[in-house]
Amino acid sequence: MGLRRSFWISFFGVPRGALGSVGARVWPIVARPFYAMMAGQLELRPDDDLLDVGCGSAAFLQRHAAHVRYVAGLDASEIPVGMARRRLADRIAAGTAEIVLGDAMAMPWPDDRFSVVTAYILLEVVPDPLKVLSEMHRVLRPGGRAVLTFGFPLKDASLSGTRNAWGYWRWSEADARRLMEEAGLGDVAVSPPPTWEFTMQFARGIKQASPSVAEPAETPALVHEAG
Repeated sequence: MGLRRSFWISFFGVPRGALGSVGARVWPIVARPFYAMMAGQLELRPDDDLLDVGCGSAAFLQRHAAHVRYVAGLDASEIPVGMARRRLADRIAAGTAEIVLGDAMAMPWPDDRFSVVTAYILLEVVPDPLKVLSEMHRVLRPGGRAVLTFGFPLKDASLSGTRNAWGYWRWSEADARRLMEEAGLGDVAVSPPPTWEFTMQFARGIKQASPSVAEPAETPALVHEAG
């Protein structure tokens, strides 16, 4: 692992040590405008159950999901998990929130648990982005929505699917769409928000309802007439 990548992962990726403590506090400030963009694409409703994967200190959940029925956050670092639990202490005590220390590639929730799943700068740092996307799809209920980031738009498509010097995955718009669809999400749209010069790719998708299995047609009984 290069020096830049090691620094960045410790600071912002999976915060650890004194450096990670600083990074976990700085990150919500850096991410604030992008959190607002993500919230704008979600159209959260009071009856939603929302999971934020890679939730950090839960700034997004506190600021943009205070009105939804239930929120959950998952993060791989103890530092932001502790901060998130303090930030949402009232909701956790009321039973309308939980913050879990865990692995995004093996989420602890059952199938079809949430109506919304979000992730901001998570797929860019995990070892297996498709595995994480598949887990997100699994915990979404049919009709559930996912809004995720895929890094900054990539001008050179030949670099898609590789890591940059900071250790971040990067994807073209076409590959971001393909990954979402391979994980099982439908109605996928990938669009940079139009308001920033340095834009972030946001991908939206929906978990399709499983096709119902048609009941076999009843075979009419054969009637034998006496000859």
